[in-house]
Order: sequence, then structure tokens, then C-alpha cells
Amino acid sequence: MRQLAAHSFVYGLAGVLTKLVGIILLPVYAHYVTPAEFGEIELVLVTVTLAAVVLRLGLLSGMFRFVFDFEPDARRSTIQTVFTAILGLSTFGLVVGLALIGPIADVLHVEQELVLIGLFGLWVTMNLDVIAGIYRIEQRPVPYVAFSLLNLGLTVAFSLVFVIGLDLGAAGILLGNFSGSFIVYGLQLVARRETIGFGAFDRDLLMRLLYFSLPLMPAGVALWGLNAADRFQVQRLASAADLGIYSAASKIALGIMVLIGAFQTAWVPFANSIADDDDARRTYRLAFSYWSVWTVWALVAISVAAPLYIHLTMPSDWWDASDLVPLLMAGSVCWGAYMIINIGVNRSKRTRLTPVVTATAAAVNIGLNFVLIPAWGVVGAAVSTVVGYALLVLLGWLNAQAGFPVPYDWARIGRIVVAASALVALSVWVVPDTGVAGVLGRIVLVAAYPLALLAVGAVSPRDWRRFEGLVDRVRRGRRRRAPEEGLESAL
Repeated sequence: MRQLAAHSFVYGLAGVLTKLVGIILLPVYAHYVTPAEFGEIELVLVTVTLAAVVLRLGLLSGMFRFVFDFEPDARRSTIQTVFTAILGLSTFGLVVGLALIGPIADVLHVEQELVLIGLFGLWVTMNLDVIAGIYRIEQRPVPYVAFSLLNLGLTVAFSLVFVIGLDLGAAGILLGNFSGSFIVYGLQLVARRETIGFGAFDRDLLMRLLYFSLPLMPAGVALWGLNAADRFQVQRLASAADLGIYSAASKIALGIMVLIGAFQTAWVPFANSIADDDDARRTYRLAFSYWSVWTVWALVAISVAAPLYIHLTMPSDWWDASDLVPLLMAGSVCWGAYMIINIGVNRSKRTRLTPVVTATAAAVNIGLNFVLIPAWGVVGAAVSTVVGYALLVLLGWLNAQAGFPVPYDWARIGRIVVAASALVALSVWVVPDTGVAGVLGRIVLVAAYPLALLAVGAVSPRDWRRFEGLVDRVRRGRRRRAPEEGLESAL
């Protein structure tokens, strides 16, 4: 658990800065593009994400799983097989996209120059993720974070030059988003030249990888539908301006991904590396409970602070985004919970039902959008997102338990959700958005989270004392092994 926490913290350094920079730059963009133009950027980015999911064929997940089936000196074959395959697939996607750039722009209702930038961004993103994944496999978070921070710095610099200096508008935002990735990809090709390449490509291994990973591709498409299809529905069932508001709220809600993304980056290779099944079950239970406590607190904090930030930094035509942030973050938390629970499917290699699980949740979300967006506008899209992701957690848990049952503490997690929901509701319907009363009230709500956990029985005073003792032992470097029940009650 200490190793997982340490890796999550180091990975999180890049994630924290990336998400914070994105949130900080949002008001800058809001003064240079309209909500409708910002919505066009969002459509291109979510389309790039969908294309990457389809073209990868799930091979990146296969690399993370199969690389641990070999001795360390044989991992090169797995990595180079995936590297070669994804390089070919991404190049194929780029060529086809360039040939169909006009129809793609018409379908998305965006300018062709935005599609062109997005196509090259698709190519570099797919290939960059493969090399970055090598550091995750090796559990070397420091170089991973170093390259991530370099990418972030270049992205910020290019974005400011393109948007403010050259006044390129929406095209400048997209160019800045991908320019740093090309430079970092070139540097990583040099840094990992002894690991990557084509010499160890294994066709038989590729077939085994595809047998494992292909069911994950439609599952990934369904997850994309659950997360991003509502952008297209908002554009067509509401308006382009509403899509920009919804997209801005989504960017702010990504603040919760600081924790979720950092943990997930460390979680997959860490969880797969635990050889003993009983140890794995205990670790998965503990990790999920710890994760729930801290992630939900982050959800409360960002939900409470969002209205202040939006009203103080952005033009008034963007202010409606504040009502959407808590709902969109709740969906992200459910997604994070699903990714943790789904490790049971990954461990058992029973991936055949994963597409059914994700497709069902996506279908419910998309179907609800047709009803709720005309009735409630963008709030309806956010509500549909929460419902869809909650269903994903339920179905994903049932699917994972069939192959690798884990005794998660659902009663405690349910109480955590109740406490957080009460605090967020007070921030939305009772506490003013701005002013002295608003600031003080929101600080109190964030600080009250531990007391709310006590009030609903999610933790007891004894639990907090045990947790404080555990933290104290970790800080002092002790290695005394606490009983399992002591660790669990410390949650």
C-alpha cells in the first residue's frame, strides 16, 4: 500500500499540474473564443479520443497485462510487438483521415483546419502513449513524470503563443494542445531506442494479444460513448453555445481526475504485479476504500469552489457552467470506481462480457439524453452521465466478481456518498455563489467533510485515531505490520 501510494503521488505530480494548468487557461481561452468555438474544439478532441480507442484495438491494455507473463528480459518482445502494431494502425488512421477530411468536417460541423490538426494529434497521441507506458510497466514514475512535465510546459508555451500572440483562436488552442507531444515523442524515441523498435516483433504474440484485447476495444468505444457522446447530443438537441458551456464545466470537473488519473496510472501495473490471490483481494479492498475517502473529499472541495472560480474569472456568458461541475465530477468518480473494480476482470482475463457491460451503460446514458436534454438542457446531459456511470459501476462489479470475487466494503462507501451529497447540496442550494458569506460558507463545507463522515457512521472516532496512528507509523518509517482488521477499520 505504501508503494502504491508513493507511485500515485509521483504520477500525480504531473497530473495535478496538467489539470490545474488546464483549469487556469480556461478563463484565458474564454476571452479569446466564444462558447460555440470552444464547443468545436471539444468535438474534435472527443473524436480524436474515439478514433484512438478504435485504432488501438485494445493493444495498450494487452501490453500492460501480457508483459507480466514473461521474465523481465523477455518483455522487449511484447513491447516491440505493440509498438510496431500501433505505429502502423495510427499511420493508417492518419492517411484515411486526410483522404476524408471534408466529410469528417461536415459531420462534426467544424472547420477543416481543426480536423487537420486533430488528425496529426491522433497520430502522435497513440504512439506517445506506448512509450510512456513502458515507464509505467517498469514502475519508474520519475522519468514518466519528467517527460509529462516537459510536455506540459511546451503545451502551455505554444498555446499562449498561438492563442494570445498570434490570435489563432480555436485553431491555436488545438495546435498548442498537440505541439508539445511531437517534441516529447521525438525525445522519447531517442531515450528508449534500445527498448522499442521492430526487431523483436512477434506475429504469434500479436495474435494472442489481440485475442485478449479485441473485446476491450468495443468496451472502450462504449466507455467513450458514456463519456463523450453527449457532446454531439448537446450540440444538436440544445445549441452550439450550450456545448461550449458544457465543455467548460467538463474541463473544471477534470480537477477530480488529479486523484483518479494519478491513482489509475499506478494502479494497473501495481495490481497486476501481485502474485498471490489472497494478497490481491485484501489489497484491492483496502485500496478501493482508501481511494473512496480521499477522492470523494476532492469532489466536495472542487464542487464547492467551482462557482467562486467561474464567477470571478470568466465572462458572464460562461457562468451557467458552475451548476454542471458537481454532476460531471460525480460521473468521473464513478468511472474511477469502475476502473478499480474492473481489475478483477483484467486479473482473470475474462474480458468477453466487458463490451456488454460498457455498452449497456452507454446505451442508457445516450437514451436518457434524448429525453433529459430537451427537458432540462445541459443539466439533463449531466444527470444522464451520472446515471450511466453509476450503472457502469454496478454491472462492472457483477462482471468482475464472477471471475475474481473481492469483498469490497460497500456499506462504508455508501455512507461516504451520503455525507458528500449533503455537503454538495448545501453548496448548490443554500450557500451564496460569491461574496464574503459565500467564501466562508464554502470553506466550512469543505472542512466539515470528516465530521460528516462521523455523523453518517462512515467512520468512528476510534477509526480516526487508528488512521492517525497508521499515518504516524508511515511517517516514521516503521515497518510493523498491522492486523488486517486494524487497517480496514482505519478507513
